[in-house]
Amino acid sequence: MNTERATLSNHLNLDEKQMRNLNDQMNDLLSDYHVFYQNVRGFHWNVKGADFFILHEKFEELYTQLYQNIDDLAERIITIGYKPLHSYSKYLSQSIHKEVTDVSGEEETVEQVIKGLGVLSTSHRKVAQLAGEIGDIVTEDMLTNFVADLEKRMWMFTMYKK
Repeated sequence: MNTERATLSNHLNLDEKQMRNLNDQMNDLLSDYHVFYQNVRGFHWNVKGADFFILHEKFEELYTQLYQNIDDLAERIITIGYKPLHSYSKYLSQSIHKEVTDVSGEEETVEQVIKGLGVLSTSHRKVAQLAGEIGDIVTEDMLTNFVADLEKRMWMFTMYKK
């Protein structure tokens, strides 16, 4: 009798080495999300200026969506048989994003958001492409949908600046 524990990862019939690589990249993306999420929370709390009410609300909408994406991404990592990172020291060491502190001006906060959304979009494309190449179409689809939302938000913040 085979007593090997059945997991979704071995039922997916996807190459284990490739899936480990995908997991590593997904955890890097998760790290990027957490650092950017916290930056946006800081912008939400600290923005100052004539458009405070508008930006305060828009930053809250953005970090709420980022939080949902973080949760979905972490749950997908678990679904494919791995463990999501869950410590800020790991997030900070693995993230492309850097902590942004003491930024409160409208123009600078919006510029930082546009830059951060661009970095996340680029990272998503890379991970989605890998997922597609190895046959994990669910992860590929999820990340592609995230990119569509991130790019729309990037466009909206860019139009705000004009």
